[in-house]
Amino acid sequence: MLAFPPFIIVSEWCKKPLDVECRPGTGCKGRGPGATAIRSRMTAWSEPQDLKTWILKGFSLRGAVLFLVTLSIVISEVRFSWMEVLVGHYLAVTNSRRPESGNVWEQGRLKQVATRTLEQMVTKKLTARREAHEAASLAQLIDRLTPYQGTMISAAHFKTLYSKLPEASARGIFSPVLMLRISAEKSWERVYLERENDQVGIYLLDHDNNVLSYTTMTETQISTTGIASPALTGSLDDQPEFAGRIYPADRFFMALGSLAPETQQAVIARPGIILGADGYPARVGISDEVIADRIRIAVEMQTPRGLQILLTTGQEWAVWKVRQMLEPQLASPAVRTRRSTVYRGGGDR
Repeated sequence: MLAFPPFIIVSEWCKKPLDVECRPGTGCKGRGPGATAIRSRMTAWSEPQDLKTWILKGFSLRGAVLFLVTLSIVISEVRFSWMEVLVGHYLAVTNSRRPESGNVWEQGRLKQVATRTLEQMVTKKLTARREAHEAASLAQLIDRLTPYQGTMISAAHFKTLYSKLPEASARGIFSPVLMLRISAEKSWERVYLERENDQVGIYLLDHDNNVLSYTTMTETQISTTGIASPALTGSLDDQPEFAGRIYPADRFFMALGSLAPETQQAVIARPGIILGADGYPARVGISDEVIADRIRIAVEMQTPRGLQILLTTGQEWAVWKVRQMLEPQLASPAVRTRRSTVYRGGGDR
């Protein structure tokens, strides 16, 4: 059997003409029939010469394995998108090393900023709405309003807060008859409150947000709506408004308890708020200023966190009765006015 060196096969695979040169001792001849047979077998193996041979080669084990492997790769890509996942992981890993420039990156950054801003706005709105629903008094609701930002509450909630106000303060905001009328008409749906500068606007709205009635409250009017919230921190000695009219709490409430129930109600309309506060009352201060027939009363509370001051208002005539009990030498405002008139009359004579 003749043996052919490997370079003959490589020559036939590359389709290059090659004259076989036999080495010494191999016993072959340069262009013999053996070289022709090898050339024929190599050509038939690498390039089928007819359709039948091509089909047989295509459906061989090698072709079937190649087809199945290719098909499985395509199906797995369509089903699991593993190539997109690999590319995505690669981009995510190398993202910090890529330059942050270009329109695409700028649009993404603007989108992130807009998303964070929108989330903050929604959070603030939800927080304001929750605090508005948790407000126990109109003063507490107004105190939580930030400048140039409003809040919306239901008509039922506003009526509850309105009913807790002293009668004189309530009439100064809205007429009770007006509120009863729009409630009977079933057109009143919600209330919008907005703080602007030193005023608070209150708008009564219907189902379509049409304004049924509105009013504005100044800081002076707000101070007459009951106990302010939160309480002031510090001592009554730091409040010049109550200087010279500060009394021990036990003495003040003893004098108040000796008066008629309607007078007690006129002095402190909602004593439950004082009872529900932390600590205990230490001193009580009475203002000397009359605002809308009402006088401010400050209750100094001794709490674990230190001194705090709760503010409320009482009707002028009732507060003067308490002061007369505390200071018998005081005369009521009406008596002082009559004495001053008589003195002036005597001087004219």
